[in-house]
Amino acid sequence: MLWHKAWRETRWRFITALVILTMIAGSNVFEYLATVRLLAQLDQRAVDPVAQVSGLTAAIQEAIELQRTFRGFIWYQTFRQNLTQMGVFFAILLGCGGLLHESSKGSALFTLSLPVTRRQLLGARTGTGLAELFAISMVPPLTISLLAPAIGQQFSLIDALSHGVCIFFAAAVFFSLASFLSTLFGDLWRPLLITIGIACAIAIASFAVPQLGIFSVMSGESYFRTGSLPWAGFLASAVIATALLYSAAETVERRDF
Repeated sequence: MLWHKAWRETRWRFITALVILTMIAGSNVFEYLATVRLLAQLDQRAVDPVAQVSGLTAAIQEAIELQRTFRGFIWYQTFRQNLTQMGVFFAILLGCGGLLHESSKGSALFTLSLPVTRRQLLGARTGTGLAELFAISMVPPLTISLLAPAIGQQFSLIDALSHGVCIFFAAAVFFSLASFLSTLFGDLWRPLLITIGIACAIAIASFAVPQLGIFSVMSGESYFRTGSLPWAGFLASAVIATALLYSAAETVERRDF
């Protein structure tokens, strides 16, 4: 019953996230064809010597070089940008809500009258949310593997699963932060906006120290460049997410509804 209740509360957020992220991943596959044509046109043009002297952003040149191959294009456009950015947003959205939000709508008393503990209530909702988060992390990368042959390219299932795991571990931190903040605030907006603000601050800070950023874990940069999964990032993400969920459980236990 608890799992069904949690599913009913979050199903439309989950379905929306799954559809949008899958569509983004699928569209990126076919966008590669347009990118190949664009890069061919760029190769035919002479390079501006002023740009060479000023170094008109090494990052731009690197981005161009990365996207010459299908795997590089998918990593740069899909995992480094689209799925990371939108994945964080939907992870936060899935984490918002809960007993405090129910209390603002007047339905918390019914929920609390059920013959279960508050930890069980939170556990069911957290478990459902994490299962949904795992699904929206894994399905879009697998979609790339399925659609790549349609344009004469290959994206292995191993690569898809590896990137999906990277997305899940990092996104779980933002899901857990939103879940924790939802035990402090009774509305959806404050946990949502505060967590998004924290995510933006981390993104800005990661420009100064890229190797310490959670977004490099989420994009699977080390896997793309070296073939090794970011195990240290996985461990750090798991520890932080667990600590936040434990704090959420403690807060709910002490809360007076």
